[in-house]
Amino acid sequence: MFKFESKEKTFLLHLFLTTFLGGVVGILNYAFNILIARYTSKEIFGIFSAALGIIYLSQISGMSIQSLVTKTVAKNKENDLNQYKWNTTISFAIIGVVASIIFFLFKVPISQLASIPKELILYLALAIIFAFISPVSKGLLLGQEKVITVNLLLLAETVMKFIIGIVAIKIGGNISLLIVANAIPPFLTTLFIIPMIKFEKKKDTEVKNNWKEFLLMTLSFLLLTMPFTIDLVLVNSSFRAEYSSLSLLGKIVYFACVTTSAVLFARLSNESSFTKQRKSLFLSILLSLFIGLFLSLIYFIIGEKIISLSVGDSYLKINTYLGMFGLCMTGYSIVYMIANYFIARGDYSYIWVLLSASILQITLFSTRNNYLNEVVQNQGILYTFLTLSTILFLLFNFKKNRNEENKSSEELK
Repeated sequence: MFKFESKEKTFLLHLFLTTFLGGVVGILNYAFNILIARYTSKEIFGIFSAALGIIYLSQISGMSIQSLVTKTVAKNKENDLNQYKWNTTISFAIIGVVASIIFFLFKVPISQLASIPKELILYLALAIIFAFISPVSKGLLLGQEKVITVNLLLLAETVMKFIIGIVAIKIGGNISLLIVANAIPPFLTTLFIIPMIKFEKKKDTEVKNNWKEFLLMTLSFLLLTMPFTIDLVLVNSSFRAEYSSLSLLGKIVYFACVTTSAVLFARLSNESSFTKQRKSLFLSILLSLFIGLFLSLIYFIIGEKIISLSVGDSYLKINTYLGMFGLCMTGYSIVYMIANYFIARGDYSYIWVLLSASILQITLFSTRNNYLNEVVQNQGILYTFLTLSTILFLLFNFKKNRNEENKSSEELK
């Protein structure tokens, strides 16, 4: 039987609480996307899906920023973090503006590649600025393991996003407003919460970000996010709406499984023991696996009803692939959890596995992109390769760490 210490019991409580609140947030997020699929035209939904792929890619920087700030706060609780809070916010705001300008300057090739109108690039550029600022507050909170506060912020953001989305649909499916709906709520909560975050100043040591690690984190999250974002951009536009609806329902499984990833990362960052880090990882993986298999089973049993009630009867032909896509997302959620483990430990050799997966995906889409079943098969091959190679890499890493621990113990004797 497992014996849990007080910190581990708190971690378990945070896992289950985040799973519940994350489920509510996930339902609202997907209600938002499903409303677009159901109450707008296929053309609008297809364009929005392509724009959403770019938004997901822009949020990679956000994941890196949140992880970097979480890790920095967790490792520097004795130092001056109040100044760090403002320095970090200003630094990433400047980087966001620069990145947004560069993105806007390449609006023509980007709009051609993604098959979206050029006038939408301005709104996507605005979303990029917010993507660099918004994660700072959550990183500051997660570094202190204030998980409940972060969950409440996410819930508030999702409600705001949902309301803006309904307004956009009511005025005819305004795509620019739908894009802004994904970016403004987290920015507003950040402006509200950052001044309220206070740290107890124990030492005068100035805390700075590790920019080399930030670049490695960004590269890791970029490669980690590509499997379920770049497909929306590369998929053949003739059946993009159908594939987007399949991807939308499939990602319900993924997001339900990884709602606790930020909780896991915060715990790993605050824990130095390899044994305890491994235990936390296993608990998170087991929870993700259970959720993923349960939801995938529902897709296999009542897939047609779910499609009909969500995206609509016009997308019923995707039912053939829905259950399998759910299993793919379950495997991918395990990959995501394990990747967070490596990033928290500062082990970036795993990037080579992610790079191999990205090369495989691009190769598959460049050679097999004429029919919906080909694209689904591409993703099935990709997720199978990524899940198996990640698990093998993790087992090799465990063996390596165990050998290092044994060697250190012998040297102490």
